[in-house]
Amino acid sequence: MPFEGPQRRFGFAAILDARAIRALCLALPLAAAVVGGAALFHAGANKAPQVANDTIDLGGLPEIRSRNGVLNATLVAAPMLVRIGNVTFPGAGFNGVYGGPVLRVHPGDRIRIHLVNHMNDAINLHFHGLRVTPLGRGDNMHILVPPGDSFDYDFRLPADHPPGLFWYHDHAHRAAEPHVMAGLSGAFLIEGFAARIGGLAGMPQELLVLKDWQNNDCTSPELKHALHCRVISINGGGDWHDSLATGESQLWRVSNQGANLVMHIAAPGLSMRIVGRDSMPASGAPEASTFDIMPASRVDVVVRADAPGNYPVFATGVPTTGPAGFSVRRPLGSVTVTGKSVASAAPRLSFPHEQDMRAWHIDARRAIVFSENLAINEFYVNGAKFDPARTDVRTPLGNVEEWTIKNVTDDFHEFHIHQLSYQVTEVNGVAQPFTGYVDDVKVPAHGEVKVIIPFTDQNIVGHLMFHCHVLNHEDRGMMTMMEVYRPGIPHICKVPATQ
Repeated sequence: MPFEGPQRRFGFAAILDARAIRALCLALPLAAAVVGGAALFHAGANKAPQVANDTIDLGGLPEIRSRNGVLNATLVAAPMLVRIGNVTFPGAGFNGVYGGPVLRVHPGDRIRIHLVNHMNDAINLHFHGLRVTPLGRGDNMHILVPPGDSFDYDFRLPADHPPGLFWYHDHAHRAAEPHVMAGLSGAFLIEGFAARIGGLAGMPQELLVLKDWQNNDCTSPELKHALHCRVISINGGGDWHDSLATGESQLWRVSNQGANLVMHIAAPGLSMRIVGRDSMPASGAPEASTFDIMPASRVDVVVRADAPGNYPVFATGVPTTGPAGFSVRRPLGSVTVTGKSVASAAPRLSFPHEQDMRAWHIDARRAIVFSENLAINEFYVNGAKFDPARTDVRTPLGNVEEWTIKNVTDDFHEFHIHQLSYQVTEVNGVAQPFTGYVDDVKVPAHGEVKVIIPFTDQNIVGHLMFHCHVLNHEDRGMMTMMEVYRPGIPHICKVPATQ
């Protein structure tokens, strides 16, 4: 597979010894985290309460937990044959797990991950949604691990990092889509989310990792004719199952770890209410029997059934390449509800106070345009393809900015920015009620969204990315490198952190 790696650039620091610069850049983020210092992001980023671990059923996925404030994990990326139901396809996994081991940590923990690459292409790790350093051995997109090599990530979560469901995945440019689709991803769970929302304490929790594999050239009869070369799964299996008592509520922690597909999840007969989006509390959602989740997004959903029975769970509206209508509605599993039918009520929920950033001073406004040329299969941000050696946007630490993201194509696009959550204020000119913060938002075809982004957390200083999180589009150019810098301090740490 073709691969476009970053070019090394030293800037004014070329007069210094390159090895000394690299050692300094690798050490600075962890040293800063050890020393500490108040994060400047203040949009409702409540300090994480000291609570016990979330009680959560991982649905058969293995876990790696932090101990005594340190997560020590080894992740070995390798090709593997994946079997789901009665179909087998060529995939990949970390530690032989399609859907990945679940990494479970606490705010303030030190994260140490030994990444080993047995793939045929260079890989790396992106810690989606984490507000951690993009420098050194942190969430650094300049890190590339060649085939047969390894790399040691080593960074610290801020002590006040919001708890919630995040995820990690390969982000190597031009390989992200096939690698994530194959299975190189996993859940990253920061304990304590339920304590942030009144009414969730003690509620049983279920983890649902959604994966989507597609290859239009598949030859297996089971894949080609019945499934149109697309396999959708929960927790790496084809028959997920959950149990509820009549009238009981559960909290489903749902992560869409597919590369491109919006998931429309339906469970007729169940009552579902979204209470979290992208690891942050989300108020104002009505009860329904369906919910949508975009690629890379996470939702936290309170689920309840008022009558006993067996309730199927479907992915609906699945795109196909043929006329078999049944394949647009894919069974993913079921929920069994038992016990005497009794009158029940939804739990009384209360949400933390978050600040509506529309009242804040806006330091800068930017227009970001997503465009494409399908004739040559290229995608652009502000008319340019991604170049990892080029920085297109620079903003000083402390800025609060309003961005208008415009989609001038017939395609669905999705805006994501690393290291940050933001507030969506308008969609196609219509003001949006404030319900919380997100790190992914759909940009409608020939439409636009407005967001307010606070570049105010000192942990994010450095080079980071924003892009369309439809990975097919990202891999083909719809991504941009930007820098958050400390005013008055020159930045010397763009050196790729290779070993």
